[in-house]
Amino acid sequence: MVVGAGAIGVASAHYLAESGFEVTLVDRGEVGHGCSYANAGLIVPGHSQALPGPGVIAEGLRHLMRRDSPFTIRPRLDTSLARWLLAFRRACGRDTYRHTTESLTGLSLASLALFDELARRDEVHFGYRSGPLLNAYMAEGWRVRADVFGHELEELGIASGVLDEAEVHDLEPALGPSVRGALLIEGQATGDCYAYVRSLAEGLTRGGATTVVGKPVERVLMRGRKAAGVIIGDGEELQADLVVLAAGAWTSALTAPLGLSLPIQPATGYSCTLPTWPGAPRLPVIFDENHVVLLPLADRLRFAGTLELAGFRTAPDPVRYQAVVRAGREGLRGVPPAEGEAWFGFRPLLPDDLPAIGWVPGVEGVMVATGHGTLGFTQSPITGKLVADLASGASPSIDPSPFRPDRFRR
Repeated sequence: MVVGAGAIGVASAHYLAESGFEVTLVDRGEVGHGCSYANAGLIVPGHSQALPGPGVIAEGLRHLMRRDSPFTIRPRLDTSLARWLLAFRRACGRDTYRHTTESLTGLSLASLALFDELARRDEVHFGYRSGPLLNAYMAEGWRVRADVFGHELEELGIASGVLDEAEVHDLEPALGPSVRGALLIEGQATGDCYAYVRSLAEGLTRGGATTVVGKPVERVLMRGRKAAGVIIGDGEELQADLVVLAAGAWTSALTAPLGLSLPIQPATGYSCTLPTWPGAPRLPVIFDENHVVLLPLADRLRFAGTLELAGFRTAPDPVRYQAVVRAGREGLRGVPPAEGEAWFGFRPLLPDDLPAIGWVPGVEGVMVATGHGTLGFTQSPITGKLVADLASGASPSIDPSPFRPDRFRR
């Protein structure tokens, strides 16, 4: 039983089915309609750096009260948010940042290899494209930032090169005159995350898996200290001897009754998807200063970005959404005046920016796979593979110890 039909949940179901498990997939909504629906679509080992790190607190304070900034917190009386911020601060040390970034990058590189394998086997169809990513700069002094970033990537084993203004505009003529230069990061990839999730889910159905949608899971059904399934919203019991909780930002509500505290904050991201046009960008781009992504998708182009800690908001913040659209338009030349499809979603963010992948301690038959923050799409295949490895008793594809779900025990 996998709870959550986003990128992480469906990938977990896929690899569990490959390992011989009979799989039921359950979601509170429709398959892929949560954070996977219209996200940035990047598969980026080269942008897997930890969010908490040296200087991040000072930078965050500069942005804090601006609704249109790349990062903001909506002030509110919330003790869980206060604890989350204290834990985030503790994770900002230089050594912690280095270890976390190495763990995240290793997870993302292993996942990229699995994406390549899925593409070669022609099992999943989602517009997968491997190639370079442009990290574009608009501010004076950009070259120093690009050189520092390039050196960090080199230490992580990822190739990159600095492009001056003429070189970056030759490579991507769609970029506007405000772009002064870029770091070209080799060996990245992109795709349509929603199409990826739907394609994997369709493969599960063809293989005999069951999908239950529109049914929120209320709690894990226990017999003593052993999982026996889940109870869904109408009181119905769905039986299973293994439960994988991959419900994104909602996962902590399901782990708390089991004695596992997962301090997840829903980190809101926004996107705008436009019809493409002649002369639209061909390469994926991240604008460094405002952290906005440009994602080419066949007949569409998507602007995506921002990180907002505002709880489970029920409607988008129009100021933050327009900031993403404005940043995307200002970085390009000749963007048609189309409205585009607006979207927002909740990324599950843990304070140390590492996902939680593994067994729930003290109970039998319950695993979690959540907390991937902005890297859920990137890290979905390796997370699914790791879940299947642990469930079947196989040797893990990657060391799971940095992602232990019980690491937040006080």
